[in-house]
Amino acid sequence: MSPITDLDLKKHSLSLFFVIAYSIPIVATIIVVLVAGRPSDIVVKEMSAAALVVVMAMVHAPTIAAMIVVFRSQAFHGIAVLFRQLTHWKFPLAWYLKAVLIFPATILAVLYLLSLYSANFSPVLSLSVVAFGALLSSLWEEIGWTGFATPVMLKRFSPLEVGLLLGLLHAVWHLAASIYGAGVFHGNLFVVNFLATAIGMVGLRIITIWIYTRTRSLVLGWLTHAGFTGGQLSLVSLDLTAAETIVWNSAFSFAVTLIVVFVVLRNRDLMNRSC
Repeated sequence: MSPITDLDLKKHSLSLFFVIAYSIPIVATIIVVLVAGRPSDIVVKEMSAAALVVVMAMVHAPTIAAMIVVFRSQAFHGIAVLFRQLTHWKFPLAWYLKAVLIFPATILAVLYLLSLYSANFSPVLSLSVVAFGALLSSLWEEIGWTGFATPVMLKRFSPLEVGLLLGLLHAVWHLAASIYGAGVFHGNLFVVNFLATAIGMVGLRIITIWIYTRTRSLVLGWLTHAGFTGGQLSLVSLDLTAAETIVWNSAFSFAVTLIVVFVVLRNRDLMNRSC
């Protein structure tokens, strides 16, 4: 069991967590749009001060929400328990390899297959500040998603159910920032691209929870997410057109779905609520 579930959490703590985690990026994005307007291109190409505010509000929101909720229930002891999970990092090397490599390896495989269709999909190697930032941003997200929401939800649902539900909530949580950061770029294709991306995010959450059920590790959840986001920012060209971006997100999400199906079939206990 997670130390979070040992806390005497107050009623509606999980609901409050989601309300706060959603509210922060939505409010921040609205304020930035009113003050500075919307960017004309995808923000990862050029991170302006306004875009940085939106991104920082988004990635910190889950941790801020988790801190508020556990502080409400157990004051500073709750916050200590939340962050103490980062000290639980001693696992067999195999789990580290799975967490770190599963998504970058998938990204490279999909890019290779797509590059047979168009050279625009050839892998690149970008060591930009934005790509490096994915390592830290995914940590701040996972303190909330894996460190708090996952263990609390696992008390009521099976790992697969948590992965599907939390994955959907995680995907929709990106909506405000996605509209801000890529809405103009994708135009009428935005909804199609968002749906394609959302499927991959649900897959990310299911894989992360699979690893979590085997290790109870926030650290490995962080590294899995970092591989998912950082791998794309580091290996996928930022010069893809809007249509090519949809092709990429669709192909990658399809590959992630295949991995999820394989993992669930090999680990059928993920469908059990006692897992």
